[in-house]
Amino acid sequence: MNRYSKMLLSLLLAFAAAFFILGITGGPVFAAFQDDAGEEMTEEEYEAYMAEYELWETADKEPDILKSGAMLMEFIQKNSGSTLAPYAIDSYMRLLNKCVEEKKYLELGTLAEQWNNFKPGDENIVRMIAAAAKELNNTEKYIWALEDMYKRTPQPGLASELAGLYKETNNDAKYIEWTEVILKGPEGASDFLRHYDLYQYYSGKNDAAKTMEYTQSTLKALEQVKSPPADVAKVIPEIRYALNHSIGVSHYTNKRYDDAMTYFLRALRDKKYSNGYYLIGNCLWEQKKILNAIMAFAKAQL
Repeated sequence: MNRYSKMLLSLLLAFAAAFFILGITGGPVFAAFQDDAGEEMTEEEYEAYMAEYELWETADKEPDILKSGAMLMEFIQKNSGSTLAPYAIDSYMRLLNKCVEEKKYLELGTLAEQWNNFKPGDENIVRMIAAAAKELNNTEKYIWALEDMYKRTPQPGLASELAGLYKETNNDAKYIEWTEVILKGPEGASDFLRHYDLYQYYSGKNDAAKTMEYTQSTLKALEQVKSPPADVAKVIPEIRYALNHSIGVSHYTNKRYDDAMTYFLRALRDKKYSNGYYLIGNCLWEQKKILNAIMAFAKAQL
């Protein structure tokens, strides 16, 4: 699990815990108690109420979490208009809180999905589905939850996680889609590694237009990198060399020899390689600058 993923999981669980702390200590449950205390019931109503009460209490006290959750959900669905419905909902939420606190991810995922199917649209529930799916390595469900969360609250971190997941699962179309979302965001202009990723992808697909687009965008992104960490600083010259060489080859292929030499020379600033001098020699030869061409060929040999 990478650093971002661990942080994301912690945030998901923290949100869930906060939701329950706020939700369990107030709201409709106490109001329902007050309503019950002040109501006059007929004997028939009282018997019906006690029958419902026993059903709720049995579900609430069931020690098996999944069984208790299924019983509570059945009660809530069948008795939505009952004054005991808020108690049952509160019991269900406490079950979810128990799963969060005790890190029972299988139960958490099952109960959260069950609630989401009954009453979709609660972002806290979706966070719990995401947390459980991540821990259970259910990539499909994890992706679904993250995309649902992103639709509600777009965040660069979520987009980054989704791009990584789609890359891992070899879903090229979705990987490209989410990477482009990131590059359109506030940090995208300087995220040269993602630009370079797309350059490599389209280069591998022999898509000349897209390759050139991301060659240029990667070079622009590199210009914005100031004081990079040591590990990043090491790869920058190699990337810049590859990009400038690629542009040079494109110009050379199209017989734009002056432009080609400009980029080969830029590539040579970052890496001394014989093919760069050799291609410069070819450009000069094509321009009938024979002496200069011979000198470039000599450098290629050296």
